[in-house]
Amino acid sequence: MKKFAFIALAFLNLGGLFARAADLTELRGERVGWARLKTADLHWMRHASEDPTLMQFLRENTSLNIATRWYVADCENLAEMCAYPLLFSQSVAVIHDGAGRNNVAEYMRRGGFLLVDACINVNINPNPDLFLLQQKLFLAEALPEARVIPLPLNHEIYGCFFKIPDGKPPHTFCENRYDERWAKHGLYGIYIGPRMAGIISLSGLQCGWARMIAPPGHDIACMRMLVNIYVYAMLQGE
Repeated sequence: MKKFAFIALAFLNLGGLFARAADLTELRGERVGWARLKTADLHWMRHASEDPTLMQFLRENTSLNIATRWYVADCENLAEMCAYPLLFSQSVAVIHDGAGRNNVAEYMRRGGFLLVDACINVNINPNPDLFLLQQKLFLAEALPEARVIPLPLNHEIYGCFFKIPDGKPPHTFCENRYDERWAKHGLYGIYIGPRMAGIISLSGLQCGWARMIAPPGHDIACMRMLVNIYVYAMLQGE
């Protein structure tokens, strides 16, 4: 199916997308919103109170006319989901009912982009390899035509807007402690045919923009990676 029609309105043109803050006023297109995928899991809205920080960063660094608040898209409501070109999720593996699974699959088939980003608090996700496996198993059942592929270090998502050093996503420090189990993972693309329809991140980007205890500047690094993901998602074809 065609990419959501409103995506063309979100960015007036490619040149406008890469405009810096001083030029943004005239370049902004139709307003879009940042939405979290609501599930039955208690953690679906973890760190959501800090999402406006990310929204402000997006507005200051791109021509995206994004609302400064965050929205909810219930996995039980496909029409609600399809109101947004990108949905952020803590985990889709927690969706056990058939309707929710079918809605996630249909959303992605229609051109929606799913970003799954693991919170790396060990009390929530103690095992990164298990988290990744759970997401893959969900997709294998809900969206069997999808392929989950590790992105190479030279993938354009690491340079489509901000230059991400060494082609590696930043990894949030849990309580200021670096954990190699998480840092060994890059980004994983979810492909339907040649189109990237989503990303699985084990980087804890959300923990970064929520300013968990980490080295100075880590919040900015995480938000820059998110901007690249958002930009890349919006430039995907059918």
